[in-house]
Parts: sequence; C-alpha cells; structure tokens
Amino acid sequence: MACSSKTLLLLAVGSALLLCLCSQSEAASNFDCCLRYTEKTIPNHLIVGFTKQTANEACDIDAVIFHTKMKLSVCANPKQSWVKKAVQILSRKVKRM
Repeated sequence: MACSSKTLLLLAVGSALLLCLCSQSEAASNFDCCLRYTEKTIPNHLIVGFTKQTANEACDIDAVIFHTKMKLSVCANPKQSWVKKAVQILSRKVKRM
C-alpha cells in the first residue's frame, strides 16, 4: 500500500508540474496582433507613442500600433503617408528628450 501511495504522489506532482509548464508556455505565446488597419486618420495630438509590429510567424501583417491619450491602441498601415509622418514626429520628440 505504501508503494502505491508514493506512486500516486509522484503522479500528482508530475501532473502539477506539467500543467504549470503548459500554462506558462501558453501565456508566453498569447499576445495580441493587429489583424487589420484603422480606416481613420488619428490626429497627432492624440498619439503619445507607438510600437512597430512586423509580419512574422505570430503576426500576419506589418503594422504601426499607435498608443493614444485615451489609453487605446490603434493599428495603422505603415505604408500610409499619415502613419509615416506621425512616426517621424514621435521619433523626433523622443530624440529631443
């Protein structure tokens, strides 16, 4: 009987460890990607920062993710002229600091 309780304990610990590892790897790979672009131009005075997303295995499209004063993230097409201009303006602000 002692042998079977040790076996059950070992199985329980092994299962808990496996669950922990699986949930950590899933959490590391779960992140948001831009799937489409906004159709609206965002005024520069509302944008506080940006992040660039590149198309790779996890995300399907290149995008600029603008972070706004209203705590919203907006996906924009990096090929559009207003997006390029906004990124240029924000990049200059960062260099001044």
